[in-house]
Amino acid sequence: MGGSLKKANAKLLAPVPRPGKIVAAIVNTVGMLGGKDLGLKHPRLDMKAPSSVVGPGAIVVAPETGIRPEVELAAVIGRRISRGNRSDAAGSIFGYTVLNDVTAPKDSRDDAYEAFRRDKKTGEIRRTTMRGPLFRSKNHDTFCPMGPEIVTADEIGDVSNLKMTTKFDGTLVQDGSTSEYIFSPADIVSFVSGFLTLDPGDVVSCGSVGWTREVLKDLDPTEYVLPAGGGVLELEIEGIGVLRNPVSRTG
Repeated sequence: MGGSLKKANAKLLAPVPRPGKIVAAIVNTVGMLGGKDLGLKHPRLDMKAPSSVVGPGAIVVAPETGIRPEVELAAVIGRRISRGNRSDAAGSIFGYTVLNDVTAPKDSRDDAYEAFRRDKKTGEIRRTTMRGPLFRSKNHDTFCPMGPEIVTADEIGDVSNLKMTTKFDGTLVQDGSTSEYIFSPADIVSFVSGFLTLDPGDVVSCGSVGWTREVLKDLDPTEYVLPAGGGVLELEIEGIGVLRNPVSRTG
């Protein structure tokens, strides 16, 4: 007779250990834009490498320059979709999980570069400092924890008002809701499918919320990093669960 394995004694892997693609919406809330008078006409996107995925309990290895956590609702694709409308997109989502879009902000600042570009106001071509790409800042090994499980779309139902929080060693650092999303999961999936076919097992992460006033203080949303040293991150989305990962500094 085979014995049963208790969940408490099991080591959980990421619910999708190696997605074919991870497409991540960025600045999809007012908190990330930094002001209520700002908006977007369509989703802004980045990608995370499948090899950066780790599961619950895995160590997030942070560079000495620091990281910021980003709690995000992630849609797991269950049916192939290409050029789908919003209804098609909603039907293509198998379920949802919690994704931590870990970011090392200093990397993108260091990746800024100068190039000659035309000034939109004067028409003059001049030396301009360009914002560094986000790819390096978001794709260190271990920078994509996911879990603790997938909750199917029919089980979770309406995802338009789910509480989202991040705690670091018990201190609340992010506090918001999916109601803050400018674009819903179906909106984002539909937009992505308009130029990139999404396959079963792909993950579309829907964006993060802002940081609490207590930790952000006078920083802008792109400048916050966790306090130096190790600790434990706890990311929770209502109806899905808590994704816990210890953080360790390199060096």
